[in-house]
Amino acid sequence: MKNVFEMQDFTVTLEGGYGERLRVVSDVSLSIAEGKITGLIGESGSGKTVLWQTALGLRDPKHWSCAGGVWLAGRALDPGKPEAILRQRGESVSVILQDPMSAFDDLFTIEQHFWETARAHTNWSREETGYRAHALLERLYINDPAAVLASYPFQCSGGMLQRVMIAIALMFSSPLIIADEPTTSVDITVSREILAMLRELNKVNGTSILFISHDLKAVEHLADEICVMYGGYIVEQFPRGELSNGGAKHPYTRKLIAARPVFSKERLDVLRGNPPRLEERQSGCPFYSRCDFAEPACAAFDMRETLVSPAHSIRCRRSEEIN
Repeated sequence: MKNVFEMQDFTVTLEGGYGERLRVVSDVSLSIAEGKITGLIGESGSGKTVLWQTALGLRDPKHWSCAGGVWLAGRALDPGKPEAILRQRGESVSVILQDPMSAFDDLFTIEQHFWETARAHTNWSREETGYRAHALLERLYINDPAAVLASYPFQCSGGMLQRVMIAIALMFSSPLIIADEPTTSVDITVSREILAMLRELNKVNGTSILFISHDLKAVEHLADEICVMYGGYIVEQFPRGELSNGGAKHPYTRKLIAARPVFSKERLDVLRGNPPRLEERQSGCPFYSRCDFAEPACAAFDMRETLVSPAHSIRCRRSEEIN
């Protein structure tokens, strides 16, 4: 099966204000196959958004540098030259952002947003773009597409704008969609509708999806494969079924699972402490200070990857001891 997106030993470094170099993402290797959904979970600050934004050249190369390989639709990307991959953004990959309220310009109508996007990537006429936008909004269960297209963003609800953003992402039938926290700013009803839309898009169109979320339940429902990110590393990667059958191995993954809200009177197992800030990250396991299984040797662990099975990998010094 061919991959539509692939990273190999991808590392991202931020140039600090006093000449220091802060590593934000470390040695990430992941691939998304045609027609598959990969879920990426982890706390805020773990590097999830920086990972894809840097790979697609959306971070200023004056301050953000990267190493390693990135391939999109079979073509190598050079994140250090954003202008060279501008064309592929939209054609080979589309993005659904997490905050629809700030993703639109209130000075332009929804129709103008469709037109500006189409003009950057196609030679469609304004009439053809409007026809396609109308059809996409209908597909996303918007009752009066014409009224929405004539509206300004501030006249629309968050749920409506999220649907509009999905429609814009679908406009070019990109083989890959990156959905970065698409359910964060909407209520549970709209959240379920968005997840259903993404699943339908995957099943009907064969679109591959990188689904980034804090919601373990949503990731478990949607993804075929799950990557757990912490402190800039993919600390564990496994098939979806491992999440529900107790197959997750890394102490951080287990803590995330234990902290999921449940309908019972039992007290949740709270994950103590906070993720390390960039300037606090040193050598060794970044989860060392919060781990129940930590030993002195973990502070010097080289974060090498160990295979639990052909489809399950983990970065933990005690990977063979944890059952």
